[in-house]
Amino acid sequence: MKKVVFRSLLHRYIISYAVVMAILFIGVGIYVNNSYTSAIHDSIVEENTNRLSALRIQHEEKLTALINIANQISLSPYVAPFMLEGNAMRAYNLKEYLASYNADSFFDQLYVTFYEDEYLYSSGTSVSLKTYAEKLMHYDNIPSDSLRSILQSKREDIYILPNKSVQSVLISDANKKITTIIIPLRMDGRFTVGNAIFLVRDSSYERMLIDEINRMRNMYIFYGHEVLAATRPIDIPDDVIRNEISGIEGTIVRNIKTEDGEKYLLFAQDGSNLDMHYVSLIPHETVELQTARSRLTFALFMLLLCIPCSLLVVYFSRMHVRPIKELQKSIGDDTNSDDGFTSIRRGIETLKGQNLALHSRLDESKAACQADFIKKFVKGRISPREKAVREAEKLGMRINCDFYCVLLMSLISPEDEWLDDLFALPENEENANGYGMEIVDQEQYLYLLFGNTKEALELWVNNAKTILSSIDSEAVIAVSNIHVDFSEATAAYFEAGTAYDNRFVMGNERVLWFSDVSSAAKDIEPFSQNYIDGFRKALYAGDARALNDRINELLQILTDKKFSLFAFRIIYNDIIGLLLNKYLSYGDVSKDTIQYYDIFELSKCRKVSDLIDILRQLCNDILSKEERNTDKDDPVIGEIIEYIRKNYSDPDLSMGTIADMYNMSAANLSLTYKEHTGMYPSEYLLLRRMEKAKELLTETELSIQDIGASVGYHDSSSFIRRFKKHMGITPAKYRNAMKQEKTSSS
Repeated sequence: MKKVVFRSLLHRYIISYAVVMAILFIGVGIYVNNSYTSAIHDSIVEENTNRLSALRIQHEEKLTALINIANQISLSPYVAPFMLEGNAMRAYNLKEYLASYNADSFFDQLYVTFYEDEYLYSSGTSVSLKTYAEKLMHYDNIPSDSLRSILQSKREDIYILPNKSVQSVLISDANKKITTIIIPLRMDGRFTVGNAIFLVRDSSYERMLIDEINRMRNMYIFYGHEVLAATRPIDIPDDVIRNEISGIEGTIVRNIKTEDGEKYLLFAQDGSNLDMHYVSLIPHETVELQTARSRLTFALFMLLLCIPCSLLVVYFSRMHVRPIKELQKSIGDDTNSDDGFTSIRRGIETLKGQNLALHSRLDESKAACQADFIKKFVKGRISPREKAVREAEKLGMRINCDFYCVLLMSLISPEDEWLDDLFALPENEENANGYGMEIVDQEQYLYLLFGNTKEALELWVNNAKTILSSIDSEAVIAVSNIHVDFSEATAAYFEAGTAYDNRFVMGNERVLWFSDVSSAAKDIEPFSQNYIDGFRKALYAGDARALNDRINELLQILTDKKFSLFAFRIIYNDIIGLLLNKYLSYGDVSKDTIQYYDIFELSKCRKVSDLIDILRQLCNDILSKEERNTDKDDPVIGEIIEYIRKNYSDPDLSMGTIADMYNMSAANLSLTYKEHTGMYPSEYLLLRRMEKAKELLTETELSIQDIGASVGYHDSSSFIRRFKKHMGITPAKYRNAMKQEKTSSS
């Protein structure tokens, strides 16, 4: 019987699968039994920790919202300290302003007090603190004098009266628990002038503590050692919880046991501010009950799983026997002779030998071996030079040349056309040999170019550029420095990669040499300082034309100098920092505009044109705000700006003359003008004169002396000295540079 059973292939497979299934089921059962408690415990810990974190985040968002409201009130022009008597209109304006903060689902009422004033202000009325504390609002265990002191006390930090029972005609319920949050008001963000008082009902905290999962669980919010809010379905004294969380730091998960022997899991987290602690408590029997339920469920599942598994054992056994029989027939063996494995083994060995022969032929493929050689070469794994030359000669590659470089090229489709033309280039060049491979994941083509002269390498690169440009005008060739030592191949590869990464800011040229990239940033510091200074003056002067000229100048210089991506980003950051400081000085920052300073927008700025578009949009926004703020804050300053614009060419124009016209001292004029515009009037006068001088130098043939006189200088030496200090070069050199620039562009 034993021989009959084990001689049948079907029986052998069924028995084998059944044994494996039994071992697997037993192993899984043992593992689950040993690990379920830990897994369930971890799941409950994670769920409660997440619930506690959600509570903490929600509560801190509410507190942050209150702080933001207090900060907004602090920035309002109505929070300057005043006395109600004699300032009724200011009290009315403050009342109207506070009305915009009434519609809030978290706090019930909002009041404002000033330290030097005996009144309390809200969106509904103004009432004396004495009346409010003695007649309108009664806190349990807090006398009216103490309440007045608390509401009007001068403090630097936020103060909270947690969960106090209050009787008040101002609240719809007769006796309601209220949490009072007092936040100092800081004028100009520096010194406190009063307090913002928020009354938060207990129902607001109840909504945060509501448990979406129906589970026996206590939730607490502690402020220091006092309970700010709590839900207590489990009867356990607050002192037990208070003692357990005393001195905690960060997040804790702890098993605790009460005096009556009950076990609980305690979860606690520190708040980010205000000495807040968030606590959750569940009975330990919850873990045990859930574990037992899960074990029972898993046992039933395993029992039911045995039925389909048994059927699958029979099915797969039959499926596996069928191809074995077919293989036996294909090799001509009798299907009833032994179990067929011997004949199948012989067939597999035959196929294996055939595969080895096929792999051997593939490994001998010239293209595959050359690609492998290129990878080893750029990784520095072939040394010394003699060994590299010998291995290359075996593959038909001639690399024993005096010079070489590494190229990275954009991958273009269809690949076959341009690759064939590229491979044909070395055949037409006696002194250059090239070999390449495709880097699929980076969509690049890596090429090694060897030559006996540097000129031959440069000629090959230019010819390759012509071929690629005829297929795709945006194709890029990044070339390393020309090297001699083969051990520098890895460095050459990184040089080519660096040049390729800078392809976005290299103008219209399609061949990027690493030497150009490395030298592009040499003069970034002097250029940056000179340009930023001129840009700042034009910006703070509110001169749209001068500012547009600076942007056009930046576009031209960035295009001509071919700054690297690194240098380009330095210039960008300096300009954006300048714009940001100017824009934030207005106080009402537009959300749509501030996004242009975001670092994620910066990462998208990959071309010079991107930078110019953003600069123009931001500058137009800033200039419009400059005009509105100047006219609003001090119309005299606007008149002075207009006067300088019209009379800058007057040689006798001085700050003293302008100051006399407006009955001001020259010093007072300078300080007032700088406070409103960010620069001195003399700086703006110089800017206007220099901008006009640059226009005349570019568009006319007037002499230097005549140009200096036309922009307000008695003698040419003063004009030349001022122009050189402002622009970094003399007027004559500036005129020649502009002429050369026009000639090259045409």
